[in-house]
Amino acid sequence: MRKVVMLAVAVILLACVTIAQAEVKAGSFSVTPFIGGYIFEGNEFDKDVSNEDTYAAGLRAGYNFTENIGMEGFFNYVPWNNKDWNDDNEVELFGYGLECLYHFMPDSRFVPFLAFGVGGIHYDALPEDSANHDKLALDYGAGVKLFVTDNVALRADVRHVIPFSDRYNNLLYTLGITFAFGGAEKEKIVEVKVDEPPPPPPPEPAPKPVIIEKGRQTLDVKFDFDKATIKEDYSKDIDDLASVMQDYPEVNVVIEGHTDNVGNDEYNKKLSQARAEAVKKYMVEKAGIDANRIDAQGFGEERPIDSNETQEGRAKNRRVEAAVDYIIKR
Repeated sequence: MRKVVMLAVAVILLACVTIAQAEVKAGSFSVTPFIGGYIFEGNEFDKDVSNEDTYAAGLRAGYNFTENIGMEGFFNYVPWNNKDWNDDNEVELFGYGLECLYHFMPDSRFVPFLAFGVGGIHYDALPEDSANHDKLALDYGAGVKLFVTDNVALRADVRHVIPFSDRYNNLLYTLGITFAFGGAEKEKIVEVKVDEPPPPPPPEPAPKPVIIEKGRQTLDVKFDFDKATIKEDYSKDIDDLASVMQDYPEVNVVIEGHTDNVGNDEYNKKLSQARAEAVKKYMVEKAGIDANRIDAQGFGEERPIDSNETQEGRAKNRRVEAAVDYIIKR
């Protein structure tokens, strides 16, 4: 009972922490060496084996499928002393398995998480008439990662370990250092201040564009990673296009949605279609353009305008273009 209460308190404390700054990255790999302690249930072994608490050491290696969901494999080594039947006076426990992690607040430096896993325990150097040398084991618990750089985090974990055949209740608590590699970079806004002369007086309002020949124009709208929400910075460009369409009812447009190459083809196709539909909805609901004059099409990652190998290139490829066919008007 004492162990269960300790675990519950740890989970509550971790769930109450909030600090803002993006750190956990979708598609990243991680390696975490750790060391800590191991507490046995009092009746787990026979009278010839001491159940004194001992230390633990091991390694975790994982992959983050999204910012919130990750998977880790783990291995740990736990030595403890017996009374009289081993020449080295030590028995060794080897734990291993696979855990699913759910990260809360992945956009912060301080990232609490929950874990649930399944694996096994191997007891080495036990006497032949003792309990099973190998047992199925389940575990659950919580932890927290404190990022000190973009790719390095201090980490603390606590697990309720349940070895089966006979069911026991053990506790593993560890401290480690997580090293992260790869993953999708988040867009960061960098403000650059440049000394400039005072701005000139505002110019006179420019006349509305006049359609004089047949051709194509493109409207540039960028999106955040994995988003289909129109950012405020791009609403003026859409308003200008809607104004032209109001003045020239013969003009129709094709809204073309595009993505970078992060994710599979089917998902990117749907995301690009959602981006095109978002611009169409804006023009219909806020500018009063007839929906029949706007065709929204999603092309996924098929038509990049820059390299998907760099963050800057991927940002340019996450866009919506408005292709305008226009006629001679004299």
